[in-house]
Amino acid sequence: MECSESGQNYTYNELLEKMPKWAGFLTTLGLEKGDVIAICMPNCPEYPIALLGAVSSGLIVTTLNPKNTEDEITKQLRFSGAKVLVVTASVTEVVPVMKANPSVQIVVNGPCSIPSTFNFQQILSDPLGTRSYPIELTEREISVLPFSSGTTGPPKGVQVSHGAISINIRMISHPSVMATSFATDNFQEIYMSLLPFYHMFGMLIMMIGLHQGAKLVTFPIFQPSLYVNTLRKHRVETLHLVPPLVNFLIQSPDVTAETLSQLRTIIISAAPFSLSVAQAFKKKFSKDVFLQEMFGMTEVLLAMANPLEGERIGSCGKLLSNVTAKVIDTSTGSPLGINETGELCYKTPSMMTGYYRNEAATSSTIDSEGFLRSGDVGFIDSEGYVRIVDRTKELIKVKGLQVSPSEIENVLRKHPRVVDVGVVGVPHERYGEVPKAFVVASNEELSSQDIHSFLSTRVAPYKHLVGGVSFVKELPRTPTGKLLRRKLKLIEDEVESR
Repeated sequence: MECSESGQNYTYNELLEKMPKWAGFLTTLGLEKGDVIAICMPNCPEYPIALLGAVSSGLIVTTLNPKNTEDEITKQLRFSGAKVLVVTASVTEVVPVMKANPSVQIVVNGPCSIPSTFNFQQILSDPLGTRSYPIELTEREISVLPFSSGTTGPPKGVQVSHGAISINIRMISHPSVMATSFATDNFQEIYMSLLPFYHMFGMLIMMIGLHQGAKLVTFPIFQPSLYVNTLRKHRVETLHLVPPLVNFLIQSPDVTAETLSQLRTIIISAAPFSLSVAQAFKKKFSKDVFLQEMFGMTEVLLAMANPLEGERIGSCGKLLSNVTAKVIDTSTGSPLGINETGELCYKTPSMMTGYYRNEAATSSTIDSEGFLRSGDVGFIDSEGYVRIVDRTKELIKVKGLQVSPSEIENVLRKHPRVVDVGVVGVPHERYGEVPKAFVVASNEELSSQDIHSFLSTRVAPYKHLVGGVSFVKELPRTPTGKLLRRKLKLIEDEVESR
C-alpha cells in the first residue's frame, strides 16, 4: 500500500504485523465477535488494516462515505449499532458526530487535537499493544455491512458474509476473467486505487489486489494533476474506472497516448458505459486497449464480466462461474426466454444474506427460489451476454454512486414552504446522472436557491440537485398516491423555473 499524496507506505509484512495490533486494541475496548465498527475514511494505506484487522477477529465493518453529513453519519452509526468509528482528521464532522453519539469510541488516523479520541497510528506502532489473531469462522458470518439503496427506498444495510467476499474474489481473479497477474519474484501489478474503498466495487478491487499481491497506490481524493503524474510514474497496465473517469482521460490534454502507452486493460463498472465514449477513448489512445465491462450490485457483489476473448461494449458480459440468472416478466413475474426483455434476477454464492434488520425489504428482494430481483430490465442473448436496457428501480447513479430519490424527497419535505416534491435522475455529461427536483411550493416566494441552500447542509455533495429545481403546480400520481416518475420526466417543457 502506498499513498500517492504523502508517500506513506506499508509492505505486505507490515500489513500482516499491524492488523493483529488493531484487532487486539478493539478487544481491549470490549468488542466481541459480531460487534460492529464503522470506517469513515478516504482511500489511504491504512484502510485495509482497519478493515481486515477487524473482520479477521469476527467483527463486522460498516463503511461510510467521508463526505457524508453529520446527520447521515449519525443515522448509519445508530442503525448499525457501531461501537467504534475510525476517521481521518480531514473528516470535518468528527466533533458534531462525537457529540451526537457519545457512546461511540472515536479513532483518528493521523494527528488530532480532539480530546477523548484514540490515535490509530499510535495503536499500530505500540510494541506492547495487545494482539488478536484471526479466529475460525464458518464463512456464513457477516463480514461487512455497506449501505445501499437496494432496489428502492432509503439506504439499507447489506449483510455481506465472509464466504460471499472470499468466493467473489476467486470468481473475479480467475485468469479467464481478469487479465491482471499474481505477483512473482520479479513482477508486481500496480493498482491505481482511486475508486472509494467504502463502495463495494472499490472494496472488492482492493481485496483482489491484495489477493494477487499487487501494489495499491491510494488517492484520498481525485486531484487531476496528481492522478496524471502518478499514471506517468507507474506506467500501469490495468486501470479500474467508472465511466466519468474514462471521460476525464479522454478530455484531459495532460493525458496523452504516451502517458498510457503501457495500458492493456480498463475494467469498468458501477455505471453504464456508452459506445461513443469507448470509440473516443480508442481514437485518442489505442485500439488495442481492452475495455472490459463488469456488472455488480452491493447485494450480489460482482456477477458478470466481459470475457477476455473480445469486447462487447454496452454489454455487462457473461455470468461469472457459480452465478445463475433468470429473466422474468415485469408485470406477471413469469420466466422469459432468450432475447426476451424483463427484470434480471440473480442467484450467486456471493449474494447478501439479507438487509440488516429489514425482513420486509429482504423478502421483497429475494424470491422463493433464492433469486435476487435486481430492479434492472434487460435480456440475455443466445451467446450468454447480458444487456441492461432500463431500470425498474428509481435509483439515480451519480458518478457510480447510488442516490435514493426518496431520501432527498424526505429531506426537502421538511422545508416549511414545500408542499410536495419529486426527484428524478437526469442525464449529465460528466456524472452520468444527477438528481433534479420538481417542487410544489406553498407560495411564489420560494426560489431554487432556497431549495439548494436547504439541502446543501443536510446531504452529501453527490446528492445535491445538480440537475436543477423546477416548480410545478402538481405532481403526477396514481389514484393511490404513488409518484409517477416517468411522467415527471416528460413535463420538462411545462415547468416553471425561478
